[in-house]
Amino acid sequence: MGLLILMALNCFCVMFLNKKDQTVAVVNCFGMWSAFSLMYWGGSGVSRESLSELFCVDIYSSSMISLSLWICGISILVSSCMINLRGVFNTYLVLVTLLCFLLVQCFMVNTLAMFYVLFESTLIPLASIIGIWGGQIERVPSIQYMAAYTVGGSFPLLLIFITMEVHAGSSFMWFISMKTSLNWMFWGGCFLGFLIKLPAFPFHSWLPKAHVQAPVGGSVILAGILLKLGGYGITRMMMLFSYTLESFGILVMSFSIVGSVYGAFMCLRQSDIKKLIAYSSVSHMAFSIMGLFSCTEVGMVGAYIMLVSHGFISPGLFVLSGINSEMVHSRKIKVMSDGVRAAPSLGFFWLVMIMANLGVPPCPVIISEVLSVVCVIALYPWVFVLLLMYFILSGAYSFSLYCQLTRTKKKIKMKVFFNEVTLKDMSALYFLFYPLAEVLFKWDLWAMM
Repeated sequence: MGLLILMALNCFCVMFLNKKDQTVAVVNCFGMWSAFSLMYWGGSGVSRESLSELFCVDIYSSSMISLSLWICGISILVSSCMINLRGVFNTYLVLVTLLCFLLVQCFMVNTLAMFYVLFESTLIPLASIIGIWGGQIERVPSIQYMAAYTVGGSFPLLLIFITMEVHAGSSFMWFISMKTSLNWMFWGGCFLGFLIKLPAFPFHSWLPKAHVQAPVGGSVILAGILLKLGGYGITRMMMLFSYTLESFGILVMSFSIVGSVYGAFMCLRQSDIKKLIAYSSVSHMAFSIMGLFSCTEVGMVGAYIMLVSHGFISPGLFVLSGINSEMVHSRKIKVMSDGVRAAPSLGFFWLVMIMANLGVPPCPVIISEVLSVVCVIALYPWVFVLLLMYFILSGAYSFSLYCQLTRTKKKIKMKVFFNEVTLKDMSALYFLFYPLAEVLFKWDLWAMM
């Protein structure tokens, strides 16, 4: 509760600053809020700390809160560097701050009704960001497509929440604990909205469209935290209904295994850098789904390592794509190689982020993938063939992407680097890479999950 009060007071104070100082002040506020949120990273495992009648936190929600504050701050920092913002930048600050406020409340809220309202309301600021600062005329259809998927898929969830509040006699989700014989249709309605949000194969088609039309800051938020809202929701529903591995979970895991291979294969076929990163997210989120629906402690840890680490890697790739596309005015990978030749240091950052995305040891992604694969193979050894295909395709598209970006035909003077890549760009990349390195050594954090 103190975090929400601090956010409200800081936002009120920022209103009285000059326009030039507001961006710096807001970024500093997000940094301070992120540091303040670390105080919730205590406790043991899934035990929850009650902050008030309406808000509670545990290790799952506190990690997502810190990630939300950090990524929203990076989004503002990156967007202040971009030259193609058509609307008033202060409007962008307001929308990002509002979205962050809604996300923090969603991760802390204690009631079913408020959780659903906040879960759906996060779509409004994101749609506004895409609609105002989107790249092309197709941004309106992409918003409609995204809204149809997310709202339509979560409508059965609303009916289930209403039914549960009527039968359980309480709206506080952490006081509701039940284990009944429920069929696959109930589980489908319960998890469908969250699976679309992740997104899970075959409900992923809205994500590449949204990323292509969104500005860089919008893509950073969408990939960094809004997708993780689906994984968080699945975790809470599993705790609420004491879910164990059933036929529905086996079906979801099967689709996820196919989705990981499909996403990696689609990455090989992309010439648009944003679509490639989007399909890479689909492929990685499949491992989170496998870990969650394996209903094992190891799988749960693997899923959350993937959620947290992907929350820094994917935004880093989008930041790099934004810097590069601003230099060459194109998202085509072959054209973007000119930007890397003009700013050779970008080649190093591309290498680091591509290796992190691929899961080269000791990056956290490989830890998550190994834990999830162990859980799945323990249940169904035959899926090792499909997972092997995924690892081969993942390495192939990562190697192909780096080669296309860094192939050199002629030398360009290094002074172009200082003209094209600003200190804010470098700061944004550093603030995404540093927490990723810290995640690797937080073994005590994963032990608490």
